[in-house]
Amino acid sequence: MERDEKLEICRSCAGIVFFSLCLFPAVLKFGWAFFIDLRYQTVVPAPGFPPVALPAAAGAALLGPALGWEMMRRANRPVKVFFSAALPLAGIGVMWFLPPTFPLLVLCLFLAAWGAGRIGSLCGEGGFRSPSGRKAFLLLCGLVLLWSAVGAYHQCRSLDTLAMSWFDWGHFFECLNNFFRGKPFHLNLNGGSFLGSRFTPTLALLLPVVATGSVPLFLFCGSLLVTSGALFTYLLARALKFTTGEAFLWGLWYLFIPGVANMDLPLIDGFHEVFLLFPLVLGAVWLAMEKRYVPAAVLTLLALGVRETAGIIAAGYGVVLFFRGRRKAGSALCVLSLLWVVIVMKILMPLFDPPVAGTYAHVGFYSHLGNNIVEIALSPLLRPRAFFSSLFNAHTVLFWCTLLLPFAALIRHAPLMLLPLIPEFVMVSVDRRFDTQTILRHYQASILIVLVIAALFGAKRLRDRGETADLRLFFAGLPGEGRCAWRGAAGAAFAAAVLSCFVFVQFPGLPASDPQRRYTGSGDIPVWQDARPAMARITALMPAGSKVTAGPRLASLLIPRYDIHFEFSPDDKKLQEFVLLENFFSFYFREDELSRYLLASPNWELIHQEFVDERSIQLFRRAAHPVKKTPPVAKIPQDKWEKAGMPIPVPHPGVELRGFPAGPGRLVLGARVKTPCRNDVGFRVTLTFADGRELRHFTSFCNGRWPADLARPGEGFFFSVDYPPAEQLRNCRVDVIDIRGAAAPQ
Repeated sequence: MERDEKLEICRSCAGIVFFSLCLFPAVLKFGWAFFIDLRYQTVVPAPGFPPVALPAAAGAALLGPALGWEMMRRANRPVKVFFSAALPLAGIGVMWFLPPTFPLLVLCLFLAAWGAGRIGSLCGEGGFRSPSGRKAFLLLCGLVLLWSAVGAYHQCRSLDTLAMSWFDWGHFFECLNNFFRGKPFHLNLNGGSFLGSRFTPTLALLLPVVATGSVPLFLFCGSLLVTSGALFTYLLARALKFTTGEAFLWGLWYLFIPGVANMDLPLIDGFHEVFLLFPLVLGAVWLAMEKRYVPAAVLTLLALGVRETAGIIAAGYGVVLFFRGRRKAGSALCVLSLLWVVIVMKILMPLFDPPVAGTYAHVGFYSHLGNNIVEIALSPLLRPRAFFSSLFNAHTVLFWCTLLLPFAALIRHAPLMLLPLIPEFVMVSVDRRFDTQTILRHYQASILIVLVIAALFGAKRLRDRGETADLRLFFAGLPGEGRCAWRGAAGAAFAAAVLSCFVFVQFPGLPASDPQRRYTGSGDIPVWQDARPAMARITALMPAGSKVTAGPRLASLLIPRYDIHFEFSPDDKKLQEFVLLENFFSFYFREDELSRYLLASPNWELIHQEFVDERSIQLFRRAAHPVKKTPPVAKIPQDKWEKAGMPIPVPHPGVELRGFPAGPGRLVLGARVKTPCRNDVGFRVTLTFADGRELRHFTSFCNGRWPADLARPGEGFFFSVDYPPAEQLRNCRVDVIDIRGAAAPQ
């Protein structure tokens, strides 16, 4: 190895070590001690620091500068130059003493990326030896498969713990699975074709996967579609004459982009149709650059069939071609793409969903701007206040900042390539659904594709042009070889992606994720227990192929074995043969309210009940003959109640508790309604033993067979909590949880 290459390695290692260790205290505070809620753009305090946190932070703060100083001295690089390059990192240390807020966190990441870029600009032009194209591509393929497998694994764990809803991945799986039942693209939810609400015929490419009946394989394919964009990023970089080593790093950079990584781990939506756009659009652009126009046209046509608005992206690239000198091809692509969008929305989709009568099904998401597509399109003129207040507000600005962090250093040098971004960016920003403006979900997929392409073109232009005004500003104070080095801007983009991935990618804990639990509204109810054993006992009571009314999370563990329906109206004619409910869950449907109806109805029988964590899962079957039901609660007179053990104080106005030991290893508790309850209640019992260990038990009123709000004062029930007889009980704590059914969020 030559001396220059050794010096290059030493400089790079010094930059990485110094950058990482100096940043450690601030990242420690934001990354370990707090939870970043991307949905609401807030920093939520965690229970506390790990025991090693503060000593590690102090050690890193001292060790980082010392190690960086020594390595730069050995690399024969003036130490003052290196510290001048790392100057923005000094601002990050201040973050340790500031309140943890989302805007400050974004600023922290920006300063870190800036410092990394300045350090990277010190690297000479020699660089490392590039691996062969075959080795680089195969290594990237391995990383893509590994990253996809990780994403699919975490999704499966989220499913197993009832932490992932049927929406949206279940729609796509079901409409494809119905192909094999003779009902192509049929969706039970609306009783019609899925193409009427989401025009996605290209989804049929995944029929071979769905034919296997394997949900994990389907989820893996979704992750693979997202991560496969790394391979096309590599190919695009090679088409732009980057070396194989540089192209490999661009592919790696793609995998770390937070929006991409969150779609690889789509804990809320699972698979989504827009994932198909990553290989199709990136592949079409790459093939067009390689002048392979026929396969590029095929991929473009497939991309137009992914979703009804995909033509807007194609039209944008038509404009790009027009301004790059390909006027005929650009004009044709733009006009035909927009015409396709109009045909799909006005003609094709109404054919599959007649009730909408030619009205775009998703126009309601923009109802604050107008009543139809024309009014919405003209809203900047007709309703400027509503339009611009939706487009420019604190939430959307922070969304733009988090989204653009990995791209900001590069995309301004390829403004023409940003033209396809404008319509999608506006559509996402003014959408009245709160969850569209977050990098946690899939809504920014089209935006990310355009940004990736623009960043690569921006990097090429920087490499070819050399010094620019913004580089002189951001790399001021460095030697001439670093001031205009495009590698510094590329290094800033890479660092921004890696650091944003560390902070913003919602990796789930095992077996379920805190972000998912926050999103789905489980509140204080844990969702960590594997529900598969309970579901196996439940499915043993239902023949395969049965029609089942089920909630959105339970349904995820029932397909493709059962025919799933969503109809939670207390109407016997609309309910299927079996009804499977997950009570105490308040996101999409009022399952608690339906449970109240079925428990009291003579036409339904409760044949099985399970408690998973702190959720009641109930299986009802339509009764062959009506049966008169009596409430399974007992009227407990006051004198008998006062003799039933010792009172247990609970902070609930409507319920009172008493408890007494019933022999070794058993504690009996009684719950009685004192005043009418407005909601059902659950009881979380925590037993603490002499050695400090704890045992937890959960049940709901009358063990889930009669809600507390239907019981009258003086009625109650008894339940027991068993524990090892050899244990010495030290304390018993009972928490009463008020269980509220809630409507779907608007």
